[in-house]
Amino acid sequence: MLLAILTLSCFALGSSAVVEENLCFGDNLRIPFEYSPVLFSGQIYFTPSKKGGSRKLIMENGEMKDPRLRDSTYSIRLTDLTERDDGTFSISFSDNSIYDIIRLNILECAEEVERSYMTRYSRKIPREVQYLEFTPISSLDTPRILWNRTDPQTNTGGRGHVKHNYWEIVELTEADNGFYNFRKKDNTLDFRIKLIVKEYTRHYDAKVNERLHIRYPLPVSFTPRNMTFTPKGKRTSIMLMQDGSLLSENHLMSETSNLIGRIQMLNDGMEIDPVESTDSGVFEFRDHKGNLALTVQVEVEQKYAYVYVALIVGIVLMVIVCFCCLKKRCCKKNSAPKTTATPTVHYHNINQPEGPSYSAAQPASAYQPLNPLGTREPTREPTREPTREPTSLGPPAYNTVDIHVNPTQPEVAVPGGQGAAPALSVGSDYLSSDSVPKFELKGVNFPSAPPLSSDSAHSDVYTSDKLNFL
Repeated sequence: MLLAILTLSCFALGSSAVVEENLCFGDNLRIPFEYSPVLFSGQIYFTPSKKGGSRKLIMENGEMKDPRLRDSTYSIRLTDLTERDDGTFSISFSDNSIYDIIRLNILECAEEVERSYMTRYSRKIPREVQYLEFTPISSLDTPRILWNRTDPQTNTGGRGHVKHNYWEIVELTEADNGFYNFRKKDNTLDFRIKLIVKEYTRHYDAKVNERLHIRYPLPVSFTPRNMTFTPKGKRTSIMLMQDGSLLSENHLMSETSNLIGRIQMLNDGMEIDPVESTDSGVFEFRDHKGNLALTVQVEVEQKYAYVYVALIVGIVLMVIVCFCCLKKRCCKKNSAPKTTATPTVHYHNINQPEGPSYSAAQPASAYQPLNPLGTREPTREPTREPTREPTSLGPPAYNTVDIHVNPTQPEVAVPGGQGAAPALSVGSDYLSSDSVPKFELKGVNFPSAPPLSSDSAHSDVYTSDKLNFL
């Protein structure tokens, strides 16, 4: 009773948290000394972390229930840990309460070795090793003895042999995948190997309507027993060969129904002739025991793939060029200069005289005022700003100008299309020469205006200094 009280006091005063332990396969777990049979009279339980595992009693009242438990003076040890020891260790007292004390995680610390299908592997066996144990990956709970140094009769594993302290296994297959434990005489683990045998893998790029030859890259002669095909983008495999014979087309899916008719089995591989676009996928070859020997991935290039890519690129370039042309044209239209409207000039209305006429190209050169001294040299026109009317918004009109010579008096007239024609006139008392020419502007329409001698106060009378000759 006193020991139980002391143990409970140590548990309460000590670390009440669960201890986390990470150990490798084959190691030993040390349980604290306060739970040794000398000090602890309660129960120790183990609960595996694997789902479905039940709690089991490993020690009660100092009696060890697991044969792997080893008692020492101040502690106990659980030897030869395996995957099955991954879980939680708990204690219980007379009140039937459960307290977790250790959470054990088993780590895989084995040496990994990879080999290819139908190759070999050898390893030297140390002298302290007593026997070799094999555990398949698919069945970790069923180990079997491959070799025993002192009892050769137990060497019934059927895989590998030992010669001159070397263990060798030949023609490896998937059936040899697993853990190989080299143990000493006391069953403790000396070292551990994890052997992985992989199949050969190949990749082929094929083209439509061409021939594809798939070779077996094996060191020994190989004849596939079974062959399956998984189309690209699908998960379901299709059996093409079973028990060494190709299946009929009735057993295949619709998209690969004609694949059998294009397959020919050869001594060194397989041939597909001709290749079709539906042949993209994965082919798997297995031996007579169902072991995977070869995986071939076939990628069929589409015949018009490059044409489609070039067509798409061409369309994109064409759209870009058209967009640039439209943008450039719009910019030119927006940057074109606008034509300014010409001012409207009003002239006095004078009857058109008769006489010979001369035509000029532009109306601007048809009128030049004469020198006040009576000579025929035209007077230089003074600089002025033309009168602008807000109602004149249209472009200027240019028509033919006729110049008529009148012996009596010089006159400049602009014949109108309708009504009176506006003209510029100079009085007869100003120039007395009979040879003074008369200037006339024909074909230019201007709005009518009263003569200079009119008493009208109309606002449209032209009052420029060009007509002040006196």
